Amino acid sequence: MILVFGGAYNGKLSYVKNKYKINNEDIFYCNCDKLNFNKKVISGFHIFVRERILNNKDVLNYIEDNIENLKDKIIITDDIGSGIVPLEKKDRVWRDEHGRVIQYLTLNSEKVIRVFLGIEKVLKDV
Repeated sequence: MILVFGGAYNGKLSYVKNKYKINNEDIFYCNCDKLNFNKKVISGFHIFVRERILNNKDVLNYIEDNIENLKDKIIITDDIGSGIVPLEKKDRVWRDEHGRVIQYLTLNSEKVIRVFLGIEKVLKDV
């Protein structure tokens, strides 16, 4: 698994498409509380986490139960843990749960990359 994270609109998806020769057909764009494991890339993982929380569904257990389905994937997510603490409780829960899930994915990833303004910074490469 490769985990790619960074701020919103910092070029994560473009980076992945160029670096790993990914076509649009290979990308699942998160827009609900389930993942499509048939695609090579899962983009917008933070949206998936938010949808799970809004629907009162456990995120970490879902990921733990499906970790084998993620082993060959590239996961792209926004870094929502930096900056100002959200005023809304649901947004704080989202930020905290996303952080816990991303830590779990980091432990299980072969490679972790931060993209800032389109530039990669490899944090883990096993």
